[in-house]
Amino acid sequence: MLSRARAAATTKAKAQAQAQAQAVARRGLGTQIRWKQDKPQSRRIPAREAAVARHWPKLEIPRHAKRFTYDPETSEAGPVTVAWTDKILYVDDPATENGRRALKPATLRDSCACPRCRDASSGQKTYSSVEIPVDIGLEDVRPTAEGLAISFSSDIARFVEDGREHVMLLPWQSVDLSLKRRGTEYAGLPRRRSVLRRTGVVYWDRDTIARRVRRVDYADFMRDGSDAFWDVVVDICRFGIVFLKDVPRDDEAVVRIATRIANIRETLYGRSFDVRAKPNAENVAYTSGYLGLHQDLLYLDPPPMVQVLHCMDNSCAGGESLFSDGERVGRLLWPFVDRHSMAPLAEHRVPYQYGKNGHHYFGSRRVLDGGAAGLEGVYWSPPFQGRYLSPVKDIRPWIEPARIFASLISHPDAVHEHKMEPGECVLFDNLRVLHGRNAFDAAGGGDRWLRGAYIAAEDFLSRASHIPEGVAEKYRGDDQPWTPGLAQKLLRESPWHQDVVRRVRELDPGLDEPTSV
Repeated sequence: MLSRARAAATTKAKAQAQAQAQAVARRGLGTQIRWKQDKPQSRRIPAREAAVARHWPKLEIPRHAKRFTYDPETSEAGPVTVAWTDKILYVDDPATENGRRALKPATLRDSCACPRCRDASSGQKTYSSVEIPVDIGLEDVRPTAEGLAISFSSDIARFVEDGREHVMLLPWQSVDLSLKRRGTEYAGLPRRRSVLRRTGVVYWDRDTIARRVRRVDYADFMRDGSDAFWDVVVDICRFGIVFLKDVPRDDEAVVRIATRIANIRETLYGRSFDVRAKPNAENVAYTSGYLGLHQDLLYLDPPPMVQVLHCMDNSCAGGESLFSDGERVGRLLWPFVDRHSMAPLAEHRVPYQYGKNGHHYFGSRRVLDGGAAGLEGVYWSPPFQGRYLSPVKDIRPWIEPARIFASLISHPDAVHEHKMEPGECVLFDNLRVLHGRNAFDAAGGGDRWLRGAYIAAEDFLSRASHIPEGVAEKYRGDDQPWTPGLAQKLLRESPWHQDVVRRVRELDPGLDEPTSV
């Protein structure tokens, strides 16, 4: 019976894979291109397939295995059934469809974070993974309030010499992650999803951000222990943009602001840089002309996350700064990328290149980048596009959906326009918020001068992962913890959704409303 069930599950999986490959081939996309889906695939295994998985021989719990069921108070996911032999630790959650997981002793041993295995000062390992005996086994497993206390047979010799006992603790959180009862966003890692889960995200248009964008006093932001500092960090996460006011007019102010948060990401433009018009400019930003909405440095891998721009002077006519929530538009369009007409946004790689003054950088990115887990990034920077290495590629299928994206981000209702004043500083998420500038009259008197610096995503998120307990949640209020799925749901229920449907339908008249996001 079990063999027939496994065979049926395998046949079903092969049929699904074949159907997907045929769908890709029909669109002429080739088998090398990762197909994008509008619906993130659930991590849960369908019930019938889960039942089969539970009874695969390698997951079958032997009769002689010791076992117990425990309901940890520190986990909201419910009780866990635990069983073990000398070779395998089984964890099982019969209340879900996720089945059983088999954890191996060597991997468990290499995850030990006890004071003997991790230096108390540095947090670094005191042993090498290659010291673990290949025949290591489980000697005992018992439940505690914090997790599973595990001792090993054939442990690393120097940890058990002279009869000393070595016990590792497997936290209940790790058990929940193993059973996929929780995603890694719950692990408190310095990852974007983990941070945003706490802070929440507010997607915005012109009217929304005009009402809600915050202007924080520079002195308050710089003061140690200040709530204003965390207000700025939280707003970069929630809105992607925040302003400081009353910033001193000196060249190093932008460095002090950036390093108050994290280390500066030094680039080809240096540790900090000046944005002002000059002849023979090496960057279009250093001219007085109009600069369309874009993201900086998409030819770097990865591009910097946070951009800091301090206004030193802005006395000439024009030169208003422009900002648009690119992720809002990307998420609104994401459910439609399974359509042949919109698919190029999620498949076609746009080249970005810089090759001046002894530098040469090149990268290629999709406008909407993502996968089964949903949208992961938005990349748009027309002024800094490079040439195609091979002109055999036909970009015509990409142009029309790209026009839709461009029209949505640059619509007057989407753009926050603000003429920065001396003493103002804007901090924004370069991976989410597109920025630009109106033309200004450099010859008619006055000057426009901004000082800038960047912060890398890993450094900003490292700091944001330490937002004090309750601070992020205070701004999120009663809203549910942020997830990509929740973001898609709320955007589909927003007034913006129907406008996007209308625009996509102009390109694809046969469009039906997506049934899910």
